[in-house]
Amino acid sequence: MSTSTKTQKHRSARAGWLAAALALIVSPAAPAQPASPLTFDDALQLAVADSPRLTAQARAAEAATAAITPAGQLPDPKLTLAVDNLPVNGADRWSLTRDFMTARRVGVVQDFPREEKRRLREERARAEADKEGATLAAQSAAVRREIAAAWLDQWFAQAQVGALEELEPEAALLVDIARAQLAGGKGSAADALAARGAAVTLQDRLAEVRRDLLRTRSALVRWVGAAATRSLAAPPDLTALSAPPERLLANIEHHPALSAYGPMAAVARAEVGLARAAKQPDWSLELAYQQRGPAFSDMVSVAVHIDLPLWGEKRQDPLIRAREKQLEQVEAEREDARRMHAAEIRADIATWESAKERAARLANELVPLARERTAVALAAYRGGRGDLNAVLAARSNEVETRLMTIRQQAELGQAWARLNFLLEAHTAESR
Repeated sequence: MSTSTKTQKHRSARAGWLAAALALIVSPAAPAQPASPLTFDDALQLAVADSPRLTAQARAAEAATAAITPAGQLPDPKLTLAVDNLPVNGADRWSLTRDFMTARRVGVVQDFPREEKRRLREERARAEADKEGATLAAQSAAVRREIAAAWLDQWFAQAQVGALEELEPEAALLVDIARAQLAGGKGSAADALAARGAAVTLQDRLAEVRRDLLRTRSALVRWVGAAATRSLAAPPDLTALSAPPERLLANIEHHPALSAYGPMAAVARAEVGLARAAKQPDWSLELAYQQRGPAFSDMVSVAVHIDLPLWGEKRQDPLIRAREKQLEQVEAEREDARRMHAAEIRADIATWESAKERAARLANELVPLARERTAVALAAYRGGRGDLNAVLAARSNEVETRLMTIRQQAELGQAWARLNFLLEAHTAESR
C-alpha cells in the first residue's frame, strides 16, 4: 500500500471521528422521562413483594409444612453396642473370650409408638402449619393496611401543601393591593402590615405542612423504597368498600387476626389427645447378636420392651388437665379477640360513614362558601367599601376550612384502609 493511500485513510478516519464528536456536542441529549406517578395499587404490589416481614412468615409456614410428614413416622432405630457378663475377678477377669457367658453384643432397637400417638402428632404438626399459614394471611392483610395508610398519609400531606401553595399568589396580591391603597391615600400603614403578616403566617403554615410531607414520605420509604419520591396518582374511591359494612360484621370469623385461633385450638386438642394417649403403653423391639469366645457358640437375642404407666394420677393425669386448661385458654382468648375486633369494626364503620358525610359537606358546601366570602370581602376592600380586617378574617377562615376538609378526607382514608383490607377473601383477590 502506498504512503499516499495510507494518509488518505487516516484522514478519512479522523474526519469520521470528528463528525461523530461534533454530532454529540451539537445534538442535545434526550431529556430524561419523568417517572410515572406511583399509584395506590403499585404501592401495594411493591410493599407486598419486598416485605421482609412477609418473607420471614412465609419461610415459617414452609418450615411448618415440611415438618408434617416426619411427625407421623416411626422414630429412627437405635444401635446398641455392649459387652455382657464380663468377669471382673478370678483367673478369667477382664477376658472377653475365656468365660462361656461373656459375649460382645451388637443390636438394633426399634420403638413402636402407638398408631394413635403418631396420628395425633401428625395432626398437631398439620395444625401448626395451618397456624403459620393463617398468620401469613393476617400479616399480608396487615401489611396492606399499613401501606395503604402510609400512601394515603402522603397523598393528603401533598394535598395540604398544594392547597396552601394555591393561596400564595393571592396573599402576595393582597399585599400589593394594601400597598397600592396606602400609596393612593385610601389605606393605612396598619393595613399594609396586616397583609404582610398574613402572608408570612401563610408561609409558616406552608413550612409546617411541608415538614409533615417529609415525615409521611419517610414512612412510605419503609414500604416502597425510592418509589416514595415519585408523585402520587389519584387515590382510590374512599367512599366505597370492597365489601358492604354489614358483611364485615357478618364475616367476623374470617377476620385475619382471628384466623389463627382455629389452628391454635386444633394444636391444643391434639396436645390433649397426646396427653391422654400417654396412659396407653408403647413398646419397642430389640434384636441383638452376641459373639462369644472361639470355644463357644454365638447367640441371638430378641427382647420386647413395654412402657408401664402405673402412676397416672401423679404423672399423666395432671398433664391431661394442664392440656385441657390450655385448650380452654385458647377458646377464651379467641372469644375475647372476636369481641374486641367486632367492636373495632363497628367503630371504624361509624368513623368511615361519618367522615364520608362530613368530607362531602365540607368539600361541596363549606369550601365554596369560604372561597366566596374571601372573594366578596376582597372585592369590597378593593372598591373602598370594606376594610382589610374582613378580608384577612375571610382568608383565614378559607385556609382553615381547606385544611379541615383535607384532614377530614384523611380520616376517611384511614378508616377506609382499615376496613377495605379486612376480610381474607379480599386479601386473596388483591394478590
